[in-house]
Amino acid sequence: MIFHFTIFLWSLIFSFGLWFVARGEVLLQWSWYLSVIGPLVLVSVIAVSRVTHRIADAALPILLSVTAPVLLSLIDSPLERELFAVIAGGMYYLGLLALYRLRSAPTDQTAQSLLSTAIMAAMFFFYSGVYGFYVNFNFPLWGLMTLFFFGTAAVSYQALVNRERRNRWRSLFYSLVIGLIIGECAWAFGFWPFGYLTTGALALILYAMLWDVAFAAFYGELSLKRVIIRILFLLAFAFLILLSTPWRILA
Repeated sequence: MIFHFTIFLWSLIFSFGLWFVARGEVLLQWSWYLSVIGPLVLVSVIAVSRVTHRIADAALPILLSVTAPVLLSLIDSPLERELFAVIAGGMYYLGLLALYRLRSAPTDQTAQSLLSTAIMAAMFFFYSGVYGFYVNFNFPLWGLMTLFFFGTAAVSYQALVNRERRNRWRSLFYSLVIGLIIGECAWAFGFWPFGYLTTGALALILYAMLWDVAFAAFYGELSLKRVIIRILFLLAFAFLILLSTPWRILA
């Protein structure tokens, strides 16, 4: 079942909230972010409690609630902001639907694919938005590293534990390792002459590779050949992105 009315209703509320924000004036101020993010986080917590009845499932919706407004604030065109609100609402729906289906059927392949899609979108919003916030607000580098670590670890843990609930400690260990690697990479991102979208795309490629390797190791399917292939894909995609992006000259 792809359509679920209750999930659609909560996703519509989330998307409409973003759309309402996109229609107004965007101010790069702490008060603006708090006034926008706070209600969306509250909506996500209530939505998850009604849909899955487990607050532990709120990591992904909360991450979308936090990062979508941040990334939205970095978009200049009003039309593009409204389009982004619709896209974010769609990813929100996919994430909630996947969590709902995995609650009763952890091995549901369709639900796992939907969750993976929502996670990749959320992580792109997260990496791009947080890095853009870091650049525009002169945010400390240690703060960037901390946010990358906790955001990555939390969402990775939710993805792993939804597939294998009997190995929570192992899921936590793998999630912390992925988060630690991404957090360390954030230190290098802080010195790169690239914009927030390019940095977000590069971070997402690295995360996707680590996530795939972690899942393979989690289920005992890891091999040297698989790791080498993933590294080659990472280098190829990173090269294409760096080749096509403008470089930001640092003062």
